[in-house]
Amino acid sequence: MSSCASEDQVYAAYGRAMNKAQVLEHSLRVLVTIHRTASKEFESQEEVERAVAALSSSTMGTVFAALRKIHQDAALEIQIKLAVTERNRLAHHYFGHWDAIWVDEQTNTKMVDDADQIRILFEGTAERLMPILSAHLDTIGADPDSFIPGLGSRIAEQLADNTDLA
Repeated sequence: MSSCASEDQVYAAYGRAMNKAQVLEHSLRVLVTIHRTASKEFESQEEVERAVAALSSSTMGTVFAALRKIHQDAALEIQIKLAVTERNRLAHHYFGHWDAIWVDEQTNTKMVDDADQIRILFEGTAERLMPILSAHLDTIGADPDSFIPGLGSRIAEQLADNTDLA
């Protein structure tokens, strides 16, 4: 951003970055959920739902640790580690970090640039996950609802969320 930014632009950039963090976290969860449900036999639909619910309440770091068991890619692992670190900084320390020096429009501009760089990291990481997600979807086949009732709509939502990244 070349000109000075307003406080509203800081909050908007922060919101966009946090949204992309959530898209990335959702992508990771979908990938791990699909892998776990595709590779394990469940006794009942309730057992499937409990497994999905447990993963849904996991932190981004926990989901990332589960991803390591699914897919080994050193470069992607480094990128995801950075994304997890930046997500935590964004969620827990972003404004505290800038608070002491947040005094003028020039600082606003630096804050917008910082949030934009974090957003770009999240977008790129989610984009790198899409081929892995697609490969796992191949294990389920053309009718995911026959595998897990409701999975088709969950997949459609995930794919719709990630078309915003293009």
